[in-house]
Amino acid sequence: MADWDKQAKDFVAYLQARRDDRGLMANLRRGLSDTTANRTWPYIARWCRLDHDRQRRIFEIVAASFAFNPESVSEGNMGTTMRQLTMDKNLRTFEARFKRILSCDTVSEVCERLPAVIRATKAKGVAINHQQLFKDLCYWDWGERSKIEWANAYWGNLQEEETT
Repeated sequence: MADWDKQAKDFVAYLQARRDDRGLMANLRRGLSDTTANRTWPYIARWCRLDHDRQRRIFEIVAASFAFNPESVSEGNMGTTMRQLTMDKNLRTFEARFKRILSCDTVSEVCERLPAVIRATKAKGVAINHQQLFKDLCYWDWGERSKIEWANAYWGNLQEEETT
């Protein structure tokens, strides 16, 4: 994945152009589960190598995320999304979930923990920046960049809200 910005933009545009295809979206939602993720393969095979587990898993989870919650935003990251979920006092438990996500060392581990968050975004009407999710997952295994940006978006904004 040489140019992740362009690839993220093109892939999300591909998904947006097909958002009304109920059959395709149903198959893409299967990417939230390892046992049924193979249902996404006909649609993501043109975008990635299916025999490359890391790359395939990124496309599976982003496609499933979009299919499950196609409401997209162009700002923020999953730290922002998780912060929005915690605005409801009943969802304070998401902070512990968020900390577990940040403790993940590999994309595979993150992708195992994201489905519950993605389902919660749909239930609570919180939009996801799918392009940023794609890029952040691409960078996940290569240092702390994504983790730090998610943490800043989550805790930095929480501190600002508490002081106002």
